[in-house]
Order: sequence, then structure tokens, then C-alpha cells
Amino acid sequence: MAALVIASASPSPSALSIRIRRARYGTGPDALRDVNLEILHGQIVGIVGHVGAGKTTLCLAAAGLLEAAGGVIEGHVDHAERGRPPAALVFSNPWTQLTELGGGGTVREEVAVGPENQGCATATIIDRVERALGLASAVPLGERIPTQLSGGELQRVALASALALESPLLVLDEPTAQLDPDAARDFVAALRTLASQGRTILIAEQNLELVRELATRLVVLADGRVLAEGSPAELLDRWPPLDARLGAPAGVETQHAPGRRAAPPSAGQPVLDVANLTAGYPGREVLHSITLAVPRGTAMAWLGHNGAGKSTLARAIIGLVEATAGSVRVDGALLNDLAVEQRARSVGLVFQDPSRQLFCRSVMEEVLFGPRALGLSEADSRRSASEALEAVGLLDSDTCHPGDLSPQAQRRLAIAAALSARPPLLILDEPTAGQDADGRAHLACAVELQRGRGAAVVITHDLRFARATCDSAVTLEGGRLVSREGQVAAPHPMR
Repeated sequence: MAALVIASASPSPSALSIRIRRARYGTGPDALRDVNLEILHGQIVGIVGHVGAGKTTLCLAAAGLLEAAGGVIEGHVDHAERGRPPAALVFSNPWTQLTELGGGGTVREEVAVGPENQGCATATIIDRVERALGLASAVPLGERIPTQLSGGELQRVALASALALESPLLVLDEPTAQLDPDAARDFVAALRTLASQGRTILIAEQNLELVRELATRLVVLADGRVLAEGSPAELLDRWPPLDARLGAPAGVETQHAPGRRAAPPSAGQPVLDVANLTAGYPGREVLHSITLAVPRGTAMAWLGHNGAGKSTLARAIIGLVEATAGSVRVDGALLNDLAVEQRARSVGLVFQDPSRQLFCRSVMEEVLFGPRALGLSEADSRRSASEALEAVGLLDSDTCHPGDLSPQAQRRLAIAAALSARPPLLILDEPTAGQDADGRAHLACAVELQRGRGAAVVITHDLRFARATCDSAVTLEGGRLVSREGQVAAPHPMR
């Protein structure tokens, strides 16, 4: 039976009533089963659970979009308040939410698409756009072109686009996955403001620290069912965790975590040596005289706000962004005059949106592609591929089609594909976005494997992961290096 989305004519203490006996996609297994929830007006309800627990399916159902995504619901979802639409949804991947219906114009034009489709007057559209940009901390991006933004900047645009609809219910699926810590704290403050004004918010998050501080109520999903409901502190501040796959907030986990081994002493030439590198895009210089080195046997975290130049630095190293000055060396070899495909023998780069790097028909074929392209024997290629898949926890998924994997598993697959080619340098751009405790543990194994082969760089806003896996960190700001190779600082608590 299809979902019934009903707008009630009489006032109700519930903003959203969910009664789902089962929900699935096509003829596949149940994604949700026996989920019964009442979401009250003005509540901020956090949804947490392991990857595959059903969080995204619940978000789609709450927003009335599950059928449009190919899902089938037995049960009903009732919205008490009228709205056009009654709910606004922010997806976990900001690249999929960019409409470009503003004629490929500016961020302001992108954010205006929703109010324009609602038939709002011009003055109302302008007011909504500016208010939404302010809440999403995206005002400085207003005149930028969306397709030229970093992942974190684009996430702010997606948030602003949803806020501009001014729907009574705001549904957020991993909304801070691409945001830097300061932007995430600003967003938390904005959500609290919206809730105080009567907006109801449903937020699925893998960032347990954030949801613990933000949510007024928590729902824990496991294998498509509600495992527990209640106070965020009561459900998350326990050891062992309620679900080992979900994990616990950093403060709780740290009390029980073993100490990590000390970094090996560095000696000899570094794996990566960048000297006075200046690079950017036509008409816009992004990197300004960057100099850094990553010693062999280590992992380095690259930190900084959204738009600081971290991803551009990675792209300049691999040759996707043109350098106008300076040099890049890997294992002592100068890369400046080499084409991208030649640099790829020395540098493995996994982008923020890894689905763009996957093109084969099975997981194993994807991971075999690199070793085969390098001329390894079939036996050696398969050994390298199996080792990489085991590190990221996907060895049992070797016959699956990459498109059938979850976004988090696709990210780990892209990392395995890079690992299997055994480059001296591996650069991972936001690898932990959306990962649960199990996924993070596998990513730590991948970083450790790479440390034994050469060196790794982790571009991240996840200070918890950086502290656990990296030996040092540098911070970029405005395309410049502002701090060098110190220990990773402890993350600040959410306010």
C-alpha cells in the first residue's frame, strides 16, 4: 500500500505521525519495519544508527519523497501542518541537490529556485533568500557560481535552498558531513533558532557529538527497526555503546580507547615534497606559495575551513589544477611536467564524491583496474585487490555492483581501488563523511596500511579521526599555510 501523506485541518500537538509497517525499494528486503513515531511541534529529533540502519529511508518517508525515490510504504505518514511543500529535505550528498535551474547562475539564483516555484512575490523571494543564506552561513557565497564551490560550501547552499522553502518540517540527512567545525557549530545555532520559532526538525546524523548536544529527543535505528528512543545523553553516554556499529561520542569513547602507537622516526627524503606551490583556476588564484613535506611512514591531516584550499592543493598535486609556480615531488621525482595519468602512478587521490571514480561492473573489477593498468600479473593484481578490500571491509562484497553499495561503502571502495595500485602517496578527501563506527575503523586500517607503504594525507574536518590516525597536521586558510606539522588539536564541543 502506498504512503498516505495527509494534511490535518485541525491543530495537533504532533507535527508528524509515522506509522510504517514496512518500507522497501522494489522487491528488495525491508529497509524499515514497524516504525511508529510521533514528532511534536518544535522538537529537534535526532535519528542515529549504523550505515544501512534505515536513516535515509526514514528521512525520505518523513519528507513524503520515498515513492519518488522508488520506495514502497505499507502504512502512513501524516503531516499535521499545511505547507508547499509540507517538508523540506536536505540530502546527504550536496552535489545531487544542485538544480542549476537558475540558468547556471549564482548561489543566490540557486537558492531562489524554491521560492520562485512556490509562486512567491519578488520581494518575498529576496527576503527568503537572504534570510536562508544567513542561517546557513552562506552570505559570502551569494555571488559565487555553485559548480565552482567546495563540498562544504556547496553543502551550505543546499541547506540554504531547503531553508528558503520555509516548510513547517525540516528533514536533514547528514547535513554537516561536509562542513568544517565552525560552520557546523553555526548551523547548530541556526537550527536551535528555527526550533525556538516553532519549526520542527528531523535530523539524521553520524556525528554523535553534534546530535547529542542538539537534539531534544533521540531515535536509534538498527537493521530497519527502532532500537531505542529517549534522551540523547542517556542513549549515547553508555559503555559499551547501545550498538557497537554506531559507536559512542568521542568523549565516551576516549575514556576506553587504547593509546595509539607513536609515529616512526622520519629519515631520508619525504614521500611528498611541495615547495612554493602557487595554483588556481582561470582568473582566480587559490593557493599561495605552499611549502610542506610528508615524511615516509606517516599520515598527515590537512585541516581548515570550507574553501581554504585543501582540495585544490590535492588536485594541484595530481595535476587537475594548473600550478603557476613552485614544485611537487613524490619520492624525489618531479611531477610538474607530467600528465595526470602519469602522476597517478605516484599519487592516489580519492575525491569527496567517490561515486564519480567508480565505473566497473563489480567491486572486484573496480579494485583490479589499477594493478592491471600498471602491468601487474593477474595473481599479483588479485592479491593486491584482496588486501585492499579486506582493509576497507568489502572483501565479502566483491561480486556486488558498485552502484548497489551505500554511499559510505562506495567511499571505502574508491579508497580500496586507490590502495590496490600501491601508490607511494595516498590522499583521502573527507573519507569519514557519513561513516559509522565500523566504517571509521576500516578507514583507520586503510590509513595504517598506506603508512607502511609510503605516506598518507587525510583532508578532513573530522578532528576525532585525525587525532586517532594522523601523526601531524597542517592548517590552510585562504590558500595559505597558517600552521605547520603540529599535533592534531582536540575538537571543540558543540555549543
